[in-house]
Parts: sequence; structure tokens; C-alpha cells
Amino acid sequence: MKLIQDNPYRIAGILANSSEKELQKQKSKITKYASIGKQVDSEFDFSFFGKVDRSENSINKAFSAIEQNQDKVVHSLFWFLKANSFDETAINYLINGDKDKAIEIWEKVTEGKEVTSKNFSCFNNIGTLKLLGNSKEELKEGIEAKIKLIESTSFTDFVHTVADQTHTID
Repeated sequence: MKLIQDNPYRIAGILANSSEKELQKQKSKITKYASIGKQVDSEFDFSFFGKVDRSENSINKAFSAIEQNQDKVVHSLFWFLKANSFDETAINYLINGDKDKAIEIWEKVTEGKEVTSKNFSCFNNIGTLKLLGNSKEELKEGIEAKIKLIESTSFTDFVHTVADQTHTID
């Protein structure tokens, strides 16, 4: 799915809820490397997603695409964020290439549960991972997780985690 494969946060090599300071530091680092024809790897390149294009052009487009709060929210819906210990553990499994273990962890917090201020990121993350699944069932589960998040009262928590506290979504 192109929304995930070519996600600006993925190209930037950061999580969707990275601070502005982390974002600028990463931008500076990968832009410098790209200007001399070298690529920087990120721990969030997740090998099972395929190769990341970090050309100068793609890097500039990526950072440009996540400057505005509205765009941050949209692109965050198709990438990962770390907002609790479940996310941290599952993302560490993704970094080590164990997609199944990450799904298992996020399913414990989402399956049959309502979206809350404590687990909203888990719904987003498992939804993103399932959207890249190999079956119609996984794709359906990914869409359901995203819809559940968007329709929940905790969607505001999601928005404030990836954009600033003043940003609102209609």
C-alpha cells in the first residue's frame, strides 16, 4: 500500500509522534547525507516493508508533506507512533523483523476492546501493520482498527499526539 510504503514519516526515518526537535535533527542528518549521495538507514526502515527511497528529492518532499498539522495527522494514520509501553515493545519487535510478535502484542490491547486514551496508538499501529497484510481478512482488520480509532472520542488524543495541542479535526 503506497500510503504506507511511501509515507513521509517512513522516508524521514522517524515515528509519527516524533518531537519537532527530533524531526529537525533527522532532517538535517539525512539531507546532509543525501547531498553527498549517501543514504542513512533508520531503525524504522522495517525490512519487511522493502527498500526506502531516500533521494534528495524524496527527502525534501517527505519533510514538506509533514510541515502542516493537518498533513501530519493524515500521514500519521498510515505510520507508527510510540505512545505507551505496548508500542515500545511491539516496535522493538518490528525493528528486529518480528512482525508476528508485534501484532500479537497489539492484539492483546485492541482485540475486543474500546479505544481509550491509553491504547489509541495501538489501534493505529496494528491497523497500519494489518493494511500491509497478505489476506483480505488482514486488510479488513486494518480498516476496522482505523475506523474504530477515527470514530472514537480518543481520536483527539491521537491528533494532539501527532500534531500540536491546539489542532482540531472536523
